[in-house]
Amino acid sequence: MTVLAWEEMLRSSFPCASPVNLTIGVFDGLHRGHQRLLAEVTSGEPPGVPVVVTFLRSPASIMRPETWPGSVLTHRQKLERMASRGIQGVVVIDFSNEMSNLSGEEFVRLLRESLTIQRIVVGQNFRFGKKRASGTDDLRDMLSGTGIQLVETAAVLQGGGTVSSSRVRAAIACGDLDQALDLLGSPHTVDVRDVPVHDDGGPAGHVRYSRADIEQVLPPAGEYAVTWEGAAGSARGTCRVQGDWLTLQAAPVATEHRAAAITFA
Repeated sequence: MTVLAWEEMLRSSFPCASPVNLTIGVFDGLHRGHQRLLAEVTSGEPPGVPVVVTFLRSPASIMRPETWPGSVLTHRQKLERMASRGIQGVVVIDFSNEMSNLSGEEFVRLLRESLTIQRIVVGQNFRFGKKRASGTDDLRDMLSGTGIQLVETAAVLQGGGTVSSSRVRAAIACGDLDQALDLLGSPHTVDVRDVPVHDDGGPAGHVRYSRADIEQVLPPAGEYAVTWEGAAGSARGTCRVQGDWLTLQAAPVATEHRAAAITFA
């Protein structure tokens, strides 16, 4: 999978002259709604190179950091899961003041100048451009006469409401991991590959992480059944979330080989 920064794409560095099928969004969690979008991009007609335009960090985490609970996935997890679903190219936007002031029309113009687009796939509530002022109807007008097909996918309903990243984050934050599983289609997994380990002076088999080092949303204080995964394999254990710390209590192998992921299941 080819991954380029937005600025690299603007320099005509995207190594694909073939027509692309494109979708755009934050894609935090890659929940069931996102999965429908990716399926349309990778398998819809006419066929084309499936490409995603996404963000390095959620714009909400930058615009409203005081209320941001954390992401569902790390950026690396998101890219890995996109690749596993057949995405061949990703353009990554590092959200900035300059990007936040880009109008919807300017955004679409830059995409059309940089990529050979034949289809754009979006969800029903898709918003884009400065202050999220542009929507699907505006995008349809912008594409009028260009030959680019616009596909609007239906919302995915689960548990009496529309599946969304905000619902997933809220479910995890209040400890409803079963609901999060239903919305995501897979258990919530915390990526700790780059998170430093702290010596807690406790019994063998205990590994401690600072919550400040973890960018993902965590469940509330409590003890949870988890699966620890790493280079040595996997092991069942428990994870205690308390105060400023997350403590993994698993088999002694967890202290001998660095953990890669903690799955709440």
